Amino acid sequence: MKRLSLLLALIAFITPVQAQLELHKGDNIAIVGSGLADRQQHHAWLEALIHQANPNLELKVRNLGFATDEVNVHPRSDDVPPTEYFLNMKPGLLTKGGVQPDAGSAQYLGKGGKAEVIYHSGADFHANVILAYWGFNESFKGEAGLENFKNALNEYLKTQLNADYGKGKPKIVLFSPIAHENLKDPVDFPDGSSNNKNLELYSKAMAEVAKANNIPFVDLFTESQKLYAQYSRPLTINGIHLNEEGDKMLAPVQFKAVFGKEAPKTDLPSVEKIRQAVLEKNVQWHHRYRTVDQFNIYGQRSRIKYEGVDNATVLGQEMAQRDVKVANRDQAVWAVAQGKNYIVKDDNLPPVQLTPPNRKDAVPYLDGAEALKYLTVPEGCKVEFIASEKEFPELVNPVQMNFDTRGRLWISAWPTYPETTPTTTNFDKLLVFDIDPKTGKFAKCTTYADGLNCPTGFQLYKDGALVMQSPDMWFIRDTDGDGK
Repeated sequence: MKRLSLLLALIAFITPVQAQLELHKGDNIAIVGSGLADRQQHHAWLEALIHQANPNLELKVRNLGFATDEVNVHPRSDDVPPTEYFLNMKPGLLTKGGVQPDAGSAQYLGKGGKAEVIYHSGADFHANVILAYWGFNESFKGEAGLENFKNALNEYLKTQLNADYGKGKPKIVLFSPIAHENLKDPVDFPDGSSNNKNLELYSKAMAEVAKANNIPFVDLFTESQKLYAQYSRPLTINGIHLNEEGDKMLAPVQFKAVFGKEAPKTDLPSVEKIRQAVLEKNVQWHHRYRTVDQFNIYGQRSRIKYEGVDNATVLGQEMAQRDVKVANRDQAVWAVAQGKNYIVKDDNLPPVQLTPPNRKDAVPYLDGAEALKYLTVPEGCKVEFIASEKEFPELVNPVQMNFDTRGRLWISAWPTYPETTPTTTNFDKLLVFDIDPKTGKFAKCTTYADGLNCPTGFQLYKDGALVMQSPDMWFIRDTDGDGK
């Protein structure tokens, strides 16, 4: 009897996990959900493993995660296209009569149902695989909100099961939230025990709803707890958001649960090459999907015309360019996965019409020192000229400044205001100015961080700066002391 029990145990151990998802060539995978989905774009280990294991399938993957989302709550700015639009992006001019070809552009009809072109798409994406990460934000409602969550999730799954985003009804895999990691730092972080009680409740509820809808379910709550126990190093930055190491450790767990087989090794050089290509694609998609100042692109302000041109038209055309840039990087990901060389050229971007200046007079802009003559200040105050973009070309459109403990002035500069274009080469920057103590004027300019997009604010912190670059906050460090 003991031998039989041992044999059964061995059989159970070596029996592979049943595959919950089978991919086919040309599948389009959408990652949806809240923070866990959103943050995976910045590390991309799971997507890299998927491409490594399926190099010839030429899969398109788009991250539609949105940290504040719940399964039935999607806060967006005025007239921003809903998630369903991005699940089914179609090139062509969209009117009330349907879709018509128009040089790779598409209109999104917002709340007002305007007839003019106010939204563009330069490349298509028709999701037929959805990886859905829900339950974390909802869990804060505790046991009292559990029944409403189950109803909302059930409705969501039924809607997706009956949807068609251009390639037939999608396959769906539902993921639970990860557990709250105890960072054992009671001064700065809770131990997660109260959070985990709710997360466990909601994860079990998700499993029930998934089973009722015959949807594959992955229990990341339990699996993440196992990972936390295995590693002495923290796998999250704050107990609830994975750091890069955590994303790297969780990716093979997700892969095996979804595909029923061991994931490729994360330390393979080919996986890292794929991951770098995916990260570059994700950057371009992030600028597209989470583009800054969306009210200025989609909302009422976007349709105010200057010299006969509005932001909705011009910035819509730029969105079409971003779609094509993302599609170009899909090609790069596929090539790297197949062991080929591929150089992204972006020489196929659709045109963007020029915006005429709305200042027609010929009055020249004054130099900084000259402008002082026209300034008036309260009694007891004075203004001194110390620098401008004439002396320091990087000093364009300063947004925020702050002095550090060495007396240097840090400035967030926006040459790309209101935001970067798809063809920008001169990006926003975080600048550091050394000041001559004798004259009080700028003596030296160092670009601490380049390649930014609308860094609205920053706070000096330890060996770097916390930079708010919507929708993310970045900790940008100087790790080698070179001032950059």
